[in-house]
Amino acid sequence: MSPGRQRKARAAATPRAAEPPPPEAVEAVADPATAETPAEPSIAEGADRVIDLVPDELALARAQLAAGLPALAEGTARRRIAVRESDGTSGDEELDMLRVLLAEALWRQGRLVGARAALDAMRPSSAQRRLPIVLLIEAESLAASGEPDRAAGALERVIGAVGVDEAYALRAGVPGRLTWPLPGELMPSPSSARPPWSQSADEPDATPAEEDARTAAARVRLEEARVAYVAGDIERGDGEMSIAVRLDHELAADGVAIMEPTLGGQPNAERLLLYGDLLRAAGRRVEADRAFDRAADRQS
Repeated sequence: MSPGRQRKARAAATPRAAEPPPPEAVEAVADPATAETPAEPSIAEGADRVIDLVPDELALARAQLAAGLPALAEGTARRRIAVRESDGTSGDEELDMLRVLLAEALWRQGRLVGARAALDAMRPSSAQRRLPIVLLIEAESLAASGEPDRAAGALERVIGAVGVDEAYALRAGVPGRLTWPLPGELMPSPSSARPPWSQSADEPDATPAEEDARTAAARVRLEEARVAYVAGDIERGDGEMSIAVRLDHELAADGVAIMEPTLGGQPNAERLLLYGDLLRAAGRRVEADRAFDRAADRQS
C-alpha cells in the first residue's frame, strides 16, 4: 500500500471531534451573581408624593392647639367648615365639633367676639355646648361684653363641672377679664393679717405690770417723736415714732395725728410706709393702702 493510502486509512480510522453547535442554537443561561432584579415601576419625574399622617382635620386642629399654634388650628377648622357647608350640610356633630375648635383657637388669640360667634353658630341642642371649654369661653366672652353677672354664673358652672385645678389647666395661661380661683398648689400659705409689731399667737400673754411698763415706755417715745418733729429733726422723729407704735400699737391713732402735719407735699417712700403702718394699726385700711401705693410710685 502506498504511503498516501496509508495516511487516508489512518485518518478514516481516527474518531473526529464533535463540532460546536451554531451560536443561535445555544440557550443563554443567566449568571445568578450578575442577574439584575426586576426594576420597580418608575415614578414620573416631578410628581408629588404626600403621606398624610393625620386622619382628619379634627385631629389636626386638636394637635395644632395642643402645640400652641391657634392660628394654624383656626385655618384648619375654617377650611373644613367651608368644605362641609359647600356640600350642603347645615348642621351635624362634626360641624359642631369644628366650631368648638374654631372658638377655642380664636379665644386663645384674644378674639372673643369671633369666638362667641362661632359658639352661637352651633346647634342649640348639641352635646358640644356642655363641654367645659365651651362654658369657659362663654364666661370670658360674657365678661368682655359687659355682662358680669352672667359671666360669674358661667364661671361657677365651669368650676362646678371640672373643678378649680382642671379649669386652671384649660385656661393654660390665657389672660381674661374674669378672676379665676387659683388651684390649691398655687394658693399662698395662710397667714394672720397683723402688724409686724403686734403679738403673735404663740407668745405668752404679758402680765399687767409688763403691759403698763411697755405702755409707759411707748408714751415716752411718742413724746420724743413730737419734740423731734417740732425741732425739725424728721429722721429722729420717725425713728422714735416707729419704736413707740411697736411698743404699744394702740398709740397708732395718736401717732397719725402727730406725723401727718410733718409729711408735706412730697414725702419720701420710707415716710409713706411708716405713715401707712400707723394708719393700718389705727384701723384706717383704705387710707393705709393709698399711702402704700404712693410709696410704691416713689420707688418705681
